Amino acid sequence: MSIDLRHLRAFAALGRELHFGRAADGLQLAQPALTKTIKQLEAEVGVPLLVRTTRRVELTEAGKVFLAETTSVAAQIAQAVERARYAARGLRGDLRVAYTDFAINGRLPHFLRDFNSAHGDIRLDLVFMPTVHQRVAILKQTIDVGFLYGESNHRAVKCLNFDAGTYVAVLPANHPLAAKEVLTLSELRDQKFVFGTGDSWSIFRNDVFAECRARGFFPDIALEATNTDGIFGLVIAGAGVAVYSSCIGNLPRQGVAVRPLSDLSTKLPITVVWERSNRSELLDTFLRFLRRWTQRAASGGG
Repeated sequence: MSIDLRHLRAFAALGRELHFGRAADGLQLAQPALTKTIKQLEAEVGVPLLVRTTRRVELTEAGKVFLAETTSVAAQIAQAVERARYAARGLRGDLRVAYTDFAINGRLPHFLRDFNSAHGDIRLDLVFMPTVHQRVAILKQTIDVGFLYGESNHRAVKCLNFDAGTYVAVLPANHPLAAKEVLTLSELRDQKFVFGTGDSWSIFRNDVFAECRARGFFPDIALEATNTDGIFGLVIAGAGVAVYSSCIGNLPRQGVAVRPLSDLSTKLPITVVWERSNRSELLDTFLRFLRRWTQRAASGGG
């Protein structure tokens, strides 16, 4: 007998559940069939992988090692199956692409539209992910490329400038300050503020806080939201004002007034980042198209 995918799936399920009955249910097998499969696996490996008692199942040290090693094998097999299916449909594969609120509210949708038109053989697996999480995900290679706020100087990461905004104030449409065409950050010092939450918006928050401190005040935070829709909803509801990126001008919204902040000239960069050692052919195709697209956009051609 040789070890096959059936044995690996059975052992993985049992390793997760540590219970023959639940693992068998998840695999849609009869419990005796699962027991037989595991015994066959142990016989082939030649060492006990499990310790069985009347109440529970535990992995031996050998079982823990075997589970860790075969989990990656199972993932590779699943990836091979998926890529084979892509090939049958004329697809080369997929790229895992993460984006932030600022990126998706800027020029990113236009780039994605053009890339999809030019490379229908590459599927983009898009996922929203805050900047702080993207920086970790790139290093762990759980994403291939990220569109995030700010820049990265990590030696394992490469980056490319993609977009940039400027600071703007977002106020309820009936706010007295909305009567002005241009504001300064100092004019907001006595206002209640709405901010993105600290866990997801920490980098942008810290930048805004630094600008406020330079003007002698710290924002009075009334409420926080996890995403752009939440921030704008709270502003519309009158909970406070917000400081945001001018990228929001690409998505006009009723109920708010967006005003430039003339005393803040700092650019708010959106950069593309990827792991330096990632040698994916698909990533290379993506980046070559991206460089051409950004050059056209910079010259006014797109």
